[in-house]
Amino acid sequence: MADASGQSPSRFQRMLADVQALASLAIWEWDAATDDLFWCDALYELLGHPPREVPASFDRLVERVHPDDLASVKDRLARSRRDRSTPCLEYRIVRPSGEIRTIQGRTRGTFDDSGTLIRIVGTEQDITETKELAARLVFSDRMVSVGTLAGGVAHEINNPLAAIATNLEMLAETQRDPRISEARHAVDRIRTIVRGLMAFGRTAEDLRSPLELDRLIELAIGMTHHEIRHRARLVRNFGSPPLVNANESRLGHVFMNLLINAAESIPDGMADRNEIRITTRTDPAGWAVIEIRDSGRGISPEARSRIFDPFYTTKPVGEGTGLGLSICHGIVRSLGGDIMVCSEPGKGSTFRVALPPATAPTLHPAPAAAPARSEDRRGQVLIVDDDVLFAGSLRRYLAREHEVCVVNSGREALAKFRAGAQYDVILCDLMMPEVTGHELHDALQQLAPEQADRIIFVTGGAFSRASRQFLERNTNRCFEKPCDLQELRAAVRARVSAASSDPER
Repeated sequence: MADASGQSPSRFQRMLADVQALASLAIWEWDAATDDLFWCDALYELLGHPPREVPASFDRLVERVHPDDLASVKDRLARSRRDRSTPCLEYRIVRPSGEIRTIQGRTRGTFDDSGTLIRIVGTEQDITETKELAARLVFSDRMVSVGTLAGGVAHEINNPLAAIATNLEMLAETQRDPRISEARHAVDRIRTIVRGLMAFGRTAEDLRSPLELDRLIELAIGMTHHEIRHRARLVRNFGSPPLVNANESRLGHVFMNLLINAAESIPDGMADRNEIRITTRTDPAGWAVIEIRDSGRGISPEARSRIFDPFYTTKPVGEGTGLGLSICHGIVRSLGGDIMVCSEPGKGSTFRVALPPATAPTLHPAPAAAPARSEDRRGQVLIVDDDVLFAGSLRRYLAREHEVCVVNSGREALAKFRAGAQYDVILCDLMMPEVTGHELHDALQQLAPEQADRIIFVTGGAFSRASRQFLERNTNRCFEKPCDLQELRAAVRARVSAASSDPER
């Protein structure tokens, strides 16, 4: 390859060209004496033109600048004509295809001894991917912080909520008061919201497991109910799709984002005239398909073609980052799936997510224990929970059938076992100060293995990595607060019955 003079490029010139390409760096130079403007081929490429397709000119350069950034770019060029500073500016360009790229530009004027401008040199660097990565990192860090906060709030709510639920359950068994039924319904609504916080708050790690999509979508509905209920009727058309192998938090955020977008496409206060329909099914290839259809304003063809692009948003400045659907697209594609949209202006939109089925074996729940019989013996039950209200209410609930002892720390429980105490069932919280539930379990495996096997965990949430990994490998039964008390009571009865027949007892 020869340069404009017909000479072969030097090694330095080749290296410079390689560096420009690696850095996505385009260079231009303007000669003040001749008014000639030189563009390198990389600048044509950056602007979206084939090399030398259009003449190099400042007009051609600025016509590609986004209208909102045009004044800043012109000011940068003007400053280069006046002083020796090196103005640096971040701005956007719009390529002929409509694609928007983010550019970092620098210019520097060269002057002679009398202060007369000789030339201006400029560099334009495409930093779109760098900006996107930085925004994703900020978003991820923010979500981790929000997730940690949400998890902590959920745990703090779960304990008093579990105490309320337990006392309401006991009242409901002896009294027929509609107010009790209403209160239990309110507790169930709070429980759904809290479980959504717990599920969607774990964003730091991409830990995957087989998920039931209908259950996960219900959690997303619970988290977005406040956005939907004033805008549209929500219609469920669930078809029991196959399990998918995914991270509960990340896939849950996909459905939350799609539901919020569907709601925001519909004017507030028109719920009786609009609908958001969620359909789940299995396609002929065995994939799980989820469709979220709204009757909102729809999406224009131009916006539809770019809707998954990073930073693209149709919302006003300050109301959207343009990352929501881009991140959803990335999450779905990382699972080997696909996400697409069908829409017409004025006729609503349908977002369709398709995911491959999980290949991991399905874990079937343990069969429910048989109802207690009058001849069943009273068991010895230990409750280990640092929440005094919940521990007290659970003790009263179980005390009608069993002898129940309560301790409020793992350390106190360990002291009892070291003194030789034995129990038929140990109901243990997971997240406790000093000695956690899984640390108590691990200690009992060394001290009294048969007692470790009799632990049933009752937890407000596993928020530490160690706790989540423990539950993944542990076979002890685990209930989430506030749990189904009748199911918990049946599990205690079954454990007492099993302990009665234990030859080591």
